[in-house]
Amino acid sequence: MLDPQKISKIGIGTYGIGGRGHRDVELTEKQEDRKYIDAIAYTLKHGANFSEISAGYGHGNSLRLFAKGLKASLVKRENLFLTNSLYPRDLPNIETLKEDLKAFYEILETDYADSTLVTLSLLVKFGHEKVYEMLHEFIDSGKTRFVSISNASPDSIAAFKKEFGDKVFAHEGHISFEVRAMAEKGIFDTCNTLGITNIIWRPLHRNATTQRNWPLLLELSQKYGKTQNQIILNWICHLGFHPMVMSANPKHIDENLSAPDFTMELSDYQRINKFRPQNYNPPKVDWEKTGKGVSIVELVVDFDKHIKL
Repeated sequence: MLDPQKISKIGIGTYGIGGRGHRDVELTEKQEDRKYIDAIAYTLKHGANFSEISAGYGHGNSLRLFAKGLKASLVKRENLFLTNSLYPRDLPNIETLKEDLKAFYEILETDYADSTLVTLSLLVKFGHEKVYEMLHEFIDSGKTRFVSISNASPDSIAAFKKEFGDKVFAHEGHISFEVRAMAEKGIFDTCNTLGITNIIWRPLHRNATTQRNWPLLLELSQKYGKTQNQIILNWICHLGFHPMVMSANPKHIDENLSAPDFTMELSDYQRINKFRPQNYNPPKVDWEKTGKGVSIVELVVDFDKHIKL
């Protein structure tokens, strides 16, 4: 089994494999299965060794195609760190949740998850006590080695750590060149203090960031002879975080995986740290799921709605 301290600097993001969307929406941007399978196999063979997968992604396609890509790669499952994620929008009831858990093990032909992840929204939906009880059962039975939480507030992360102690692996959150809400909330600092790994979803804004050609990114790209995406991923890795990305293009996969392999001047990292988009007026984030404000996912997805370029 892979030591969680030895996960690669860049992981595989699986949302979008087999089509973008959860079960409650129609799939979009679906490509031929072979493209996904080949891309996953290539990425695994070239060093990425961790991923987060949900049975709800792509109406189940993501999980099935990842399993095929894993087989094609010839990489041993025990040399990977795989997180099984549970999202409330995919889970109308506890029975569906149990079916998703079962699907992860059956489709990947494994008897354990390296981590089982729950979102704060799922804890609110099904009740902290009931979900905590389920996670403890999975830990005690060996069905999962660790547990993780996603898109949570500092207080919720601290409570999760208090409940599960050294069995907490990661918090999955968002930081990108343009959106720093979690950093400003103190979420990453909380994780660092508690010894919780920071896994980053959608760090490249689906390549939308590079299309805006921010002057600072253009400058650093030219200075270091790297793509804008490599500059962003390098900066995130420099922070000590582990971003997850996905591409079906071997050239882009190579670029992504090699992004941590160079060092920028400290002053340039500091310039990125201080960067904030002008004319950006984001709405209030509902960190505690009270119904007042937007989710962090909405904040990221709707970035264009809140900025005047």
